[in-house]
Amino acid sequence: MLSYLHMQNFALIDDLSLELFPGMNVLTGETGAGKSILIGAINLIIGERASSEQVRTGSKQALIEAVFSVSPGYRQLQSIMEANGLDFQDELIISREITRNGRNICRVNGRIVTLGTLKELGSVLVDLHGQYSHQSLLKTEQHLFLLDEFGDEELLKEKRHLAKLFDRWEKIRQKLKSLGVSPQERARQLELLRYQRDEITGAALSSDEEKDLLQRQLLLNNMEKLLSMANKAYGEIYSSPKAARDSAYDKINSVKEEMSSLLKIDDKLAPFIAVLGEVSSNLSELSHELYDYMDNLTYFPEEMKEIENRLELYRHLKRKYGTTVEEILRFAEKCQEEIAYLENSEEEALKLEEKSKKLWQNIERCANLLTEKRHVTAQALAKLVKNDLEELGMENASFDVNFIKKETPSRRGNEEIEFLFSANPGEPLKPLVRIISAGEMARVMLSLKSILAEQDYVPTLIFDEIDSGIGGKTILKVAEKMAYLSKKHQVICVTHSPQLASVADHQYYIFKDVSEGRTITDVKYLEGEKRIMEIARMLNGGTASEITKKHAAELLKKRLNVK
Repeated sequence: MLSYLHMQNFALIDDLSLELFPGMNVLTGETGAGKSILIGAINLIIGERASSEQVRTGSKQALIEAVFSVSPGYRQLQSIMEANGLDFQDELIISREITRNGRNICRVNGRIVTLGTLKELGSVLVDLHGQYSHQSLLKTEQHLFLLDEFGDEELLKEKRHLAKLFDRWEKIRQKLKSLGVSPQERARQLELLRYQRDEITGAALSSDEEKDLLQRQLLLNNMEKLLSMANKAYGEIYSSPKAARDSAYDKINSVKEEMSSLLKIDDKLAPFIAVLGEVSSNLSELSHELYDYMDNLTYFPEEMKEIENRLELYRHLKRKYGTTVEEILRFAEKCQEEIAYLENSEEEALKLEEKSKKLWQNIERCANLLTEKRHVTAQALAKLVKNDLEELGMENASFDVNFIKKETPSRRGNEEIEFLFSANPGEPLKPLVRIISAGEMARVMLSLKSILAEQDYVPTLIFDEIDSGIGGKTILKVAEKMAYLSKKHQVICVTHSPQLASVADHQYYIFKDVSEGRTITDVKYLEGEKRIMEIARMLNGGTASEITKKHAAELLKKRLNVK
């Protein structure tokens, strides 16, 4: 509910704060005192467009702030807030800044939001009836929901059953979609998958082979260098082409022979001779291995071409299926899995199509039954509204529920509905949105709100001069219905009717004053004698008399019986 409203530099308001309460709150005062200004401020809080003309003369900007106390179980509000990235809390603070240059800023709990978001939140926080266009019942998408909620448990049970059937049917259609849109499409997918699988498996890829090929390619590309190096090493170590006994092997053997000839002179040369013999043996063995290495350094142009072709195949498959051999092989495995799935999918698709067909038949039967129950409910609702309108002084008014049949059922049923209304005999029934008279609109809304009070989720209802053009017994009936509504909702009402004002739980007096040479609109909370005086003024149409004060006191006492 709306618990607090603050306005600053708005129209004729300088700085005004208003605390509101549960139950019924009425705003009264002389014509032109500024009651509509307060309603206009609330209208901006719930997302209506602002004008720079609303900024008080001499001020650069206007500020409107509102605090809403929120029920923790209000799921519709919670989903809207979460969808817009706002934290759902038990208190909602909405502010609107309007500047002279036309720029305005909307905030929710301190966070800047778009006007669209504010309007979306406002639609589930406040229902405003009067000269503004914020009425939720004018939104035809709400009519079906309200009609169903007015229906009995059997209707709601059928509605839930239809939704469940539709969920099951949509899941089956989704499975069918995943199998392919048609047998032809399935065949095309199979052909592609088999080609990809065969291309990979036919290549017989191996990470080890790829490494070996790259190594062999490197060797062949450097064959001349390797041969030159090996030949040079062989000559230097074992067989020098320069001169006899010029290789390392020959020089070692020459030193060994010379040292051996001196062994008889000094036997301490024996270890050196042994080492030289070992070195000579190693050099001889190394030279033979180098010779074999050179002998194996063969080069055939055909081999190089084969290696290039094989490596190009690796590169080609990497460009198509993965950056590594492992990724390519995993892609082939996935292809095989999908092939197996699609090969069995035709049989699966036939089974799913049969299930889908049977479910759709059940959906049609359920939707038809729901339509029948809705027609019965619509007749009962129309009768109640017509009776209510007669009590509200609209004896010739008509109300009906129009069923708009859809081509195929949806999870909501076979139809959309729209509430229709006619104020006078001979006039055709028209959609509620096309009702011109604000007085007619307010009374139709009051009737619907009172009948649908249990189903209507909007916590705060605002009626702007609903008493316009009515009086006598009718205004008493309006007061009774407003009091009834205030048990289920917070009701805020702008009125000139003492009967309406007297049944309220809380009354505020709106008045104009002059401060420092400027006119301002202000408000006072009335209770006790002050409230009696205001209702007496309303009864007399001006100043209060002893008779009207006594009448006002009696009206306030009767309030307890009405409430």
